[in-house]
Amino acid sequence: MTTMRSPKTVTPDPHAMSSKLVIAANLGLLRAYREFQRRADIEPHLELIKELKLQAAHEKISDQVSDKAGRFPRHGFGISASDSANARRNRDAEQQRRLIKRLAETVNELLVDESVDECRLAISAPIHRQLLDALDHRAREKVTQVLASDLAGTNPQSLKVHFEEASSESTSSSRGSRAR
Repeated sequence: MTTMRSPKTVTPDPHAMSSKLVIAANLGLLRAYREFQRRADIEPHLELIKELKLQAAHEKISDQVSDKAGRFPRHGFGISASDSANARRNRDAEQQRRLIKRLAETVNELLVDESVDECRLAISAPIHRQLLDALDHRAREKVTQVLASDLAGTNPQSLKVHFEEASSESTSSSRGSRAR
């Protein structure tokens, strides 16, 4: 079960519309922000444009399986403990694959918008490579920066700081490697 919330939309100055998105995601939560700046603003702001909560990421498999009455004992009827562990591992892997696919679909939907020129992504480390691989080619072309960090629960101002710090670190490390 997925829960989507469309936050109250703040209409920025049309002359200051930005075509940059910042997306932070982990296996259970995705938040997408549009960067905008009004004429009177000193710095750009992040406005929440989409939030996706994937409830399945927080539920136990036993809560998702509906036939509790028909379950067999774990070690009875020829089912070994290793078979049970393998089945659990397979269910967990399949659930993770489905959640990543749903996150990728949401990112693709956001980036297909012609007004979006670029996007910065912060994806939790355990899934960041899989999520990037699941994105459409056109969506990946708009991604300008990727952080393998779980920043989905981070407030927007702190989120901006994480990207700026990572950007300045990569710039200074590339300068250092050129000087050698």
